[in-house]
Amino acid sequence: MTPPCRVFPASQLEAAIQVSDGKVRKGGRIDLSACELFSMVQYECQIDRPDIANSPVRCWPVQRWFRRCRCRDNRGPFMVETTLWEGNKVKVKKDGGGGT
Repeated sequence: MTPPCRVFPASQLEAAIQVSDGKVRKGGRIDLSACELFSMVQYECQIDRPDIANSPVRCWPVQRWFRRCRCRDNRGPFMVETTLWEGNKVKVKKDGGGGT
């Protein structure tokens, strides 16, 4: 079984990645926007009428974003999902607000 994942709001993501196992990461502050960006498409599917055999299944793509950050501690690079964080940055730019 995989270890449990920490859960926190997207607004706290930049602060949360600075710490690993309760300790501040070595090598200085990590700039999340400078980390390599990756994307993945998953599908969310729904059966129209689950009570009827051969009922149509409808699926929608769900784009997810991740950043791979390199740091100088013994744990090496790590990857973090940034889907909401990336979306928040786009909203701020569209609204004319400052970047994050």
